[in-house]
Amino acid sequence: MSLPEPAEVFAPVDRDLRACGLSLDVVYAFLGTLELDSELVAEPQLGAAVESLAFHIQAAVLENLQGIRGGRPWPVCQGQHPHPMSLDSDGQGGWPYWYCPKNPSYRFTVGEHPGG
Repeated sequence: MSLPEPAEVFAPVDRDLRACGLSLDVVYAFLGTLELDSELVAEPQLGAAVESLAFHIQAAVLENLQGIRGGRPWPVCQGQHPHPMSLDSDGQGGWPYWYCPKNPSYRFTVGEHPGG
């Protein structure tokens, strides 16, 4: 089984970054190059690769929040809570989603976060 293309893995995460007022350009300007080992996204199922990439980019953004102008947790919680949304999936290779840890009814698949 072949691995998904990098652009295919990155597109939904990039869309959620942009929806929340960030972009790779902004992340790059404040954080520099994100060093991601290719093994982190070397999953044969697209959903698993997207989940791994989203997890690592979220960790990098949150670790460096003070350096990002107007830094807010990413992705923004739709329950108006001050924490970022959490990441999960419905099983091995399932498509990942963001959810509010205080109110799981606030749930958006990665690539469809409404921003805020």
